[in-house]
Amino acid sequence: MPGHPRIDEGEGLVCSHDLLEVLRADIDAACYALEADRWSQYLRRCVVRAIFSFVEAVVECVKVELRSTVRTGQYPASSLTPNEQETMGPLAVIGAPVGKFLPLDQNLKRTFKLAAKVWQINFRLDTGGEDFRDFLSAKSARNRLTHPHTFYDVEVTDHDMHCHTIAGKWVRRELQRLFHKRVESLSQGMSDLSANGCCSAQPSLMANKTGIVHPVTQAECQRPAA
Repeated sequence: MPGHPRIDEGEGLVCSHDLLEVLRADIDAACYALEADRWSQYLRRCVVRAIFSFVEAVVECVKVELRSTVRTGQYPASSLTPNEQETMGPLAVIGAPVGKFLPLDQNLKRTFKLAAKVWQINFRLDTGGEDFRDFLSAKSARNRLTHPHTFYDVEVTDHDMHCHTIAGKWVRRELQRLFHKRVESLSQGMSDLSANGCCSAQPSLMANKTGIVHPVTQAECQRPAA
């Protein structure tokens, strides 16, 4: 049975930070086990599944942050196109219908592009290099592994392992780059408010080592000394 949030103990419904931390730890543990038996197909498949669990979670965690931004009125929902609303998913916290399925690469590109618009940051997903092509190859191999039709579909080759490794690193790097831009934007906004002597309850964000950030509300800012 899956776990459930203990709201009475102050736990959140999603816990994006904890989600990415535990999935990143899964990747580390799977790779560590594989080092002891590099030819094990079972352990190779474990690494692949761990990497793509992390990748899928990255996309959803970004969407959680985007929905929070819109839900709290920091970006008007009316400014979103139907495709952008479809990408972001329902705003409801509880009882929301399942959103439309999108292929992973399309979902990733659309989500990061939407993040740049909603957060008004200068960011573009890096899809022009070899790393993104390796990601696409890894995604295709993972799809065969998840929905096998032949014995060879579940075989993870050395080339597959290379692509999976690059794919995981690329997604993590792009996630970190996205949220660093987000933090810079918010920090600049807070600096401008402080310089103008304004008090604000605008949220700031703190980055952790996975790249994701979590909100920290600044209840007030100090007016500059006279």
